[in-house]
Amino acid sequence: MGPDLKRTLKRQFAHALDLPPGVLLDYATISLIGDVEAKIMNHKGLVQYTTTNIKARSTQGLIEVLGKDLEIVSFSAHEIKIAGQIRQVVLK
Repeated sequence: MGPDLKRTLKRQFAHALDLPPGVLLDYATISLIGDVEAKIMNHKGLVQYTTTNIKARSTQGLIEVLGKDLEIVSFSAHEIKIAGQIRQVVLK
């Protein structure tokens, strides 16, 4: 069974049970508080960390947070909390 078929079946299952698809599909969630804080939940690991660029893996691709004076305030297996002057969040 290919990854696309699995994803399709999970979407249908989520719809049948009236669940948000992100729960079953293991999607990352990104929350922004203004331009000063970002939370990446359900990430798959940190790829790069500088004061201007933070990259994390997700099932959807690479999440890139760009800005100035960026710092990781907290880091766990499920969440990365970033503070600083956030200018852009990109999914690649």
